[in-house]
Amino acid sequence: MTKKIPFSFTGKKVIVFDLDGTIVRLAADWHSLFKALTYRFTEKYQEAINHKSMSAILSSIIEKGDEEELQLNFNLIRQYELEKITKNEPITETVYFINNKELFGVSHSAKLAIFSLNTRSTILKSLEIAGILDEIEFFVGREDVRNWKPEPDGLLKILDYFKVNTEEMIYFGDLEKDLLAGSNAGVESYYIDTLINHVRNIKKS
Repeated sequence: MTKKIPFSFTGKKVIVFDLDGTIVRLAADWHSLFKALTYRFTEKYQEAINHKSMSAILSSIIEKGDEEELQLNFNLIRQYELEKITKNEPITETVYFINNKELFGVSHSAKLAIFSLNTRSTILKSLEIAGILDEIEFFVGREDVRNWKPEPDGLLKILDYFKVNTEEMIYFGDLEKDLLAGSNAGVESYYIDTLINHVRNIKKS
């Protein structure tokens, strides 16, 4: 007997995934990257900061209206993310789902998209390594918005691109901020583990 899942793909025209922790596990040294961004900020602006996330640091740069510095920070993030990209671990169940979505009751015409805090280069390279780049039609990465999760901007961009309403989209991520972003966009959102367990059950049966 398959376990009941909390979601349904009926009527869903767009399925959106986060990247890191959802489709692949990135091998980036996040701790060193955060330290590098913090150091860069304090050197540049001669201000001490006590930010808890990279997004908070970038938001402070936006508040200063410093687009050039923002782009340089994106470059630094990209560099750290790509440095160990070949050591990525694809999450086999998510990759299986993406390659065989019709087996799970997903419409043949449904589109797949990514909404991630990783940079576009990292998203593209990660999907290429996982062998699923051709399956994903649209990406929203770190550089594509100026308000980051749990803000809904990335999901709103995807809704607009596909010209669908919120009920026709579903989002999977691995962190609470993914689900909060979904809630803020009015889009049904679930932890990727619920989908991973569903894939395991379907494969077993």
